[in-house]
Amino acid sequence: MSFWRMAILILVALSTIPPAWGRQSGVLVGFLAEPGGTVSAQSFDDVKEPKYQTVWIAPDATGKLAVLATMPDLIVPRKDGFWHVGLKQVCEFTHNVSDVDGGSESILQALWRAPIAKPGIVSVRRPCAAHEPGDYAPPYPRSEQDKNKISQCGLGLMDIEYVSPVVLSIRKDSGQSGECEERGGRFTATLSVIGYDSDEKLTVSHLLGPEAQQAYVKALPKHAQNDEGRDCGEPTTADDEWRIGRNAGRWSAFAHQDLGFFNCSVDALMRFRLPSSVTGDNSPQADWKVLQAKVKDLQDTYVSPAKDLLIVMTGTELRFHEYAEGEPGKLLLTLPAQPIVMVQWSTGTHVQGWTNQLQEISKHPLPEPEVRVVPAANQRIQN
Repeated sequence: MSFWRMAILILVALSTIPPAWGRQSGVLVGFLAEPGGTVSAQSFDDVKEPKYQTVWIAPDATGKLAVLATMPDLIVPRKDGFWHVGLKQVCEFTHNVSDVDGGSESILQALWRAPIAKPGIVSVRRPCAAHEPGDYAPPYPRSEQDKNKISQCGLGLMDIEYVSPVVLSIRKDSGQSGECEERGGRFTATLSVIGYDSDEKLTVSHLLGPEAQQAYVKALPKHAQNDEGRDCGEPTTADDEWRIGRNAGRWSAFAHQDLGFFNCSVDALMRFRLPSSVTGDNSPQADWKVLQAKVKDLQDTYVSPAKDLLIVMTGTELRFHEYAEGEPGKLLLTLPAQPIVMVQWSTGTHVQGWTNQLQEISKHPLPEPEVRVVPAANQRIQN
């Protein structure tokens, strides 16, 4: 074989190999695709089940960054494989023997999580039955002919605000529909961090240790304030109400306490860095001030652990750039901006493995969550 023929073959072979940077990182992004209703809903028809979605973004066969898999719900990489996580909206009926009316229905949104091949389980004490529209009536005022009709009052809504391979940060809003509480504002918001095996709240001290617990207490103001800026309550040192959210390009812990109706609450950044053992992410933090000066309408940023990929979120776009000396480099991909609740990276030789697994997952419908009737005392998470 001649020298020139050999050289041409080598050049052709090299041209089929993706660029070195492109082989280093892929990212699994989970986001809120469709928001649900709110506790200010006037009727049950106004309440919708939140929908989440996950995309796998990595280099394709040519080395170009692309969305290689799109999956419903949140697909989470855990030590024992991929899990799926989501919310299921159910209707629950309550009626006591002593009630003088026909009972009441409540809409509840419940969190489920399970290994990818199994259905999540949602427990309900007493599912609602099918009724005709004429079987319902608001609780107040009621005529004699309406006294045995069913009311639709209770709202127990939920949002998933953060997901890692170890914990989930969730928000629960409890209140009544507009036809049952005309004054409005009668709702409570509870934010908490839980694990995969139980809905029991994880305290800051239990999960993160005494140093984090001290940071929690130190972050609390002396008095909470409502939407009008007025003092409306004094927070406690109990550290089971908190959340995980974004702050200047990093997942951070916030002390959060709801102290009553009408948005009287505390939400304070804790001066404590979350460990990668909790977040599943050891990415560096980009220089927030530098990026603010470079990117118009900057909302958030994410940097890959290999420092080769930068995600920039604006009010309208999610931009994927090469990461060049702390600044956005070449633009590789643009997607519409949506609320992100999970970012998990894969690097090096693991990227192709994730691509193979996630593309296979995306080809088949995942098991739908199952609703099971379970007595209240025995309700628990099942996987």
